[in-house]
Amino acid sequence: MSRVVAPVAVMVTGVLIAATAFMVLGFGYRRLAEPSDAMLPTVGHGDKLTIREVSGGDVNRGDVVIFSAAAWGQPDVELVRRVVGVGGDAITCCELESFASVNGRQVTEEYVKVGGGSAARRPYTATVEPGHVWVLGDNRGTARDSRDEINGPAKGGIPVGDIKGVVVRAGDGRIEQTTAFSRVGLPGKTFEDGRATWMGLMILVGGLTFLASAGWLLVTIRRRTP
Repeated sequence: MSRVVAPVAVMVTGVLIAATAFMVLGFGYRRLAEPSDAMLPTVGHGDKLTIREVSGGDVNRGDVVIFSAAAWGQPDVELVRRVVGVGGDAITCCELESFASVNGRQVTEEYVKVGGGSAARRPYTATVEPGHVWVLGDNRGTARDSRDEINGPAKGGIPVGDIKGVVVRAGDGRIEQTTAFSRVGLPGKTFEDGRATWMGLMILVGGLTFLASAGWLLVTIRRRTP
């Protein structure tokens, strides 16, 4: 009996490790479905999104965020868009395709949907108000975003306090961190969900521990069987 106790204890440890990781992942995250095609090709219509609830002050250029449209005087619905500018940034469009220039630096936005016609390339110039971010859809030809609210009270910006989180997964894949802004020397980096990475490793370790100890237990039982 004493030889069986050790593998069983290790099995329980593996289960506890994985269960703890799952519990931690249940806090600070939300899940919902994307209701539009405004973020194609990054996020598809109907994709199940995983959102890490963070302060708006933690987001930077390139992050895909969820926020309330009430900031634009619209009904309090949640929209998903990409941050292209932060407070104080000067945004212009469009010298190249439908890509934005930030503080005079042309950004090659590899995530933007190709095409979109004249709607994607309509010219504008804006300065982001302090405490706000400038958001655009990756599908520039159809998305309603800061460009459409440029004459509003916040001049198209979204108050950082209205940001409810960063989208870290869409469908079956992670939202890839973009280097489009850092490549042209703009400071800051996109949000990295380190918690999910560590919890994923814990789940893997817990699962492997359970499987290994289960094998150990079977071998022990067979050796004890006459």
